[in-house]
Amino acid sequence: MKWTPMLLVAVAAFAVAPPAASQTLVASYHRCSTAYEGEADFIMNTVLADAYQKRVDDGSISGWGWVKHTAGGAWRRISTITAPDRNAAMNAWGEIVTELEEEHPNAWHRFNEICDSHDDYIWNLTASSAEGTDPGTTPNAFVSQYLVCNVTMERRADELMMEEMAPVYDKHIAAGHLAGWAWYSHEIGGRFRRLLTVTAADDFDVLEGRTMVIDELFAEHADAFEEFSNICGGHVDYMWANGRPAN
Repeated sequence: MKWTPMLLVAVAAFAVAPPAASQTLVASYHRCSTAYEGEADFIMNTVLADAYQKRVDDGSISGWGWVKHTAGGAWRRISTITAPDRNAAMNAWGEIVTELEEEHPNAWHRFNEICDSHDDYIWNLTASSAEGTDPGTTPNAFVSQYLVCNVTMERRADELMMEEMAPVYDKHIAAGHLAGWAWYSHEIGGRFRRLLTVTAADDFDVLEGRTMVIDELFAEHADAFEEFSNICGGHVDYMWANGRPAN
């Protein structure tokens, strides 16, 4: 089964705009025992997944995801729900937890023993490439940058992303250097105010493509990139891999 992407169709080549329909991403960033996280993957994909997929099949949510840590900080796994709006996402999230507690208590308990703490965020999709880069979509390699921004200026950062930086990302997608990108704004959660995710076929491609974009921004959009960096000056970077089995 495929992960459902959060899509934004560009109105023209290399052009982006805010999504025509809102999309909400609810993400739980799990801290897990590295000795047993493979068991958590097995539990998620063989037992818990059914509760998530049921909500996709009945139309309650757009998609769900399970993502594995490749490099970065203390978060080891991400579980995600995507939905057209916050209420739909939160309702489904509550239903899933209740179902797991009632119908799969042993598996749910063991999962929470292994991944025993987490940080929850609600993100709103602000802009993306035509292909979209929800952390649940294939291809399998993702770099996510979690940004700390000046809250009084973060709307300006959104403008700079869409007007100056997005065309550069789309250019490199068209050239085959990246598969997609997405830009999310914070609604609920911790200190990170914006999330930028890029994806490619594998770890090498996503790092190489991202480097090409950054080099071009420095060379050809230096003023805009500097202004953006002054607004969102702190960040934590992670590399992720698809944690769900291939079809």
